[in-house]
Amino acid sequence: MKKLLLLLTFLTTVFSFAQDAIILSQENANEKGISPIWPKCEKSRQSPSQCFDQKLRTHIIQKFEYPDEALDEGLSGTVTIEFIINKKGKVEVLEVTGGHRYLQLAAIKIIRAIPKMKPGLWGEKPIAIAYTVPITFRKPQ
Repeated sequence: MKKLLLLLTFLTTVFSFAQDAIILSQENANEKGISPIWPKCEKSRQSPSQCFDQKLRTHIIQKFEYPDEALDEGLSGTVTIEFIINKKGKVEVLEVTGGHRYLQLAAIKIIRAIPKMKPGLWGEKPIAIAYTVPITFRKPQ
């Protein structure tokens, strides 16, 4: 009986900790309709995920700056940046790949400038949603 009680206690603890670390991908969040809500998307006629995607594209275009160092060295390339909108609605950069370091830093700056928003919800609980975005830097002609 003690072994059974110990096993149940262990399993309950494992499951309660596991639920705190749930991170859904953008695709899964969109399927389940639990995307984070970008500021001013509550009043949009689009779905929250469509509005989020549109606002993210617009944000990247508006915040895009080609780094001077990259221009001087003639650097170009695509930087892929993985980030989450955490349970508090804030951006956290997880991984950055591709491109030169100068381009990576510029991409991080763009993503970190994403405004705080309402987090995605799993039932009544806030949940982190992961996104992967490629940002292409082409040398101006």
